Amino acid sequence: MAVIIAIQATPPFCPLEIITDSQYVIDGLTAHLQEWEDRGWISINNASLFKNAAYLLRQRSTTITFKWVKGHEGNIGNKESDKLAKEGAEKEIPDRLNLNIAEELDIQGAKLAALNQATTY
Repeated sequence: MAVIIAIQATPPFCPLEIITDSQYVIDGLTAHLQEWEDRGWISINNASLFKNAAYLLRQRSTTITFKWVKGHEGNIGNKESDKLAKEGAEKEIPDRLNLNIAEELDIQGAKLAALNQATTY
């Protein structure tokens, strides 16, 4: 969710650097994205969040970079984001997050060539 909020908060004409301690997020939005889309997001944890982040990133016309930082190692930005995440998790009423994707860009279904028997079941 933090990636989506950061993308939405940054003007689309500004370069964007996403700094995270989650290699899963970085790999999901870079190395695995095409494969996940081809498989129709089957068995992907947090698929709706990844779909929305990918959609928002594709709407940008500037450079987007990802940087991994080791968690719990005293990095001030990482420390503060963990604090905010904890505060958010403790809210009685969660914030509403807009996960809308333009209908023409919300690709549904899987490519048959990308599926195997295990994924299909």
